[in-house]
Amino acid sequence: MTGRRPVAGGLYLAVFIALGLALSLLGPALTFLRERAGVSKGEIGVLFAAQSLGYLVGSLVSGRFYDRGYGHRAIAAGLFGIAASALVIPHVTSVGALAVPVAFVGAFCACVDVGCNTLVVWHSRRTGSIRLLNGLHLFFGIGALLTPGLVNRSLAWGGGLGPITTLLAVYAVVIGFVALAHDSPTHGVDGSAADANAPQTPIRILAVIGVFFFLYVGVEIGFSGWITTYAEGIDLPGANAATWLNTAFWVSFTLGRLIAVILAKHVRTGVMLAVSCALTVLLLAVMALGNGSPTMVWSTTPLIGIAVAPQFATMIAYAEERIVLSGRATSWFVSASGIGGLALPFLIGQLLDGSSGAMPIAVGIAAAAATAWLLIVRSTLRGAAPVLESLHA
Repeated sequence: MTGRRPVAGGLYLAVFIALGLALSLLGPALTFLRERAGVSKGEIGVLFAAQSLGYLVGSLVSGRFYDRGYGHRAIAAGLFGIAASALVIPHVTSVGALAVPVAFVGAFCACVDVGCNTLVVWHSRRTGSIRLLNGLHLFFGIGALLTPGLVNRSLAWGGGLGPITTLLAVYAVVIGFVALAHDSPTHGVDGSAADANAPQTPIRILAVIGVFFFLYVGVEIGFSGWITTYAEGIDLPGANAATWLNTAFWVSFTLGRLIAVILAKHVRTGVMLAVSCALTVLLLAVMALGNGSPTMVWSTTPLIGIAVAPQFATMIAYAEERIVLSGRATSWFVSASGIGGLALPFLIGQLLDGSSGAMPIAVGIAAAAATAWLLIVRSTLRGAAPVLESLHA
């Protein structure tokens, strides 16, 4: 491909900042959107379902594009789609109308998510370092960390979401064109393209790993998406306390992913997953028992961010050590993530209509289920080791 430059890992980090901005926009903007539409907390929760449904469809469709060698063209198309969809959001008010661009944001984000995770793994196979994968999700956290403050300033200075969606759109378009200027990594370690007829990891194994992603993303999106509304529901004291609490979560979430990057060379992925999952369950139980105490909410929220942060990238790395990670496999994982992001946040919205304290309890149950399921993943991969070794050969 004459005139194009080889891929640089920094491109994917920049892409994931856009992904973090786009996927975390809904949470801090939720109260504004709900009041503008004149609906209840349960009704506005439909937007989480719409975004996750779009994310699910996008992830199911996009994996094949990467296995067939479209690479950066597919990522650029996803970024352009995010930009166009985000620009529509400030101009529609009813929940039904909002659900359409929000669903498209989810679909295009899924395309980008599948692509970056897959291409980073292929890129890392040739460089011999998986740290870029952890860095990828660190930069998602940076994008998400910026979102609450940007939404707050957008509402204060612009009276709506126009400024932040315009900023997101411009950034996504610029990074999309940068992606088009670089060659994509390919499936083989030697630079060869993926073989559509090559042996694939059995669907049963992908499904078992996928359940973990379903539960994990339900925990992450359920907590981060509703923490602002939860803080408002318990009347957390302080000016802009709900916004600052959301920001505190994303600061700690970003810190947690930075810690994961540092530890990746020294701690086995299985150990990091087990500790992270167990700590998340413990902290959510403490928050629930605190029953809305401001001290308990402020002390546990940042720690939950640190505990939750490493799990997605670490499970991808854990799977990569044991299975053939193609675009198809990543698509399964991201699809499962989309379903998880649909189910639990929507359920929390219904529960919050009846009780402001329901959020940490519901998220804690999902976190406990994810911790228990991790044992099933490890058992399944150990039992299937001979089959997986033959696929890697």
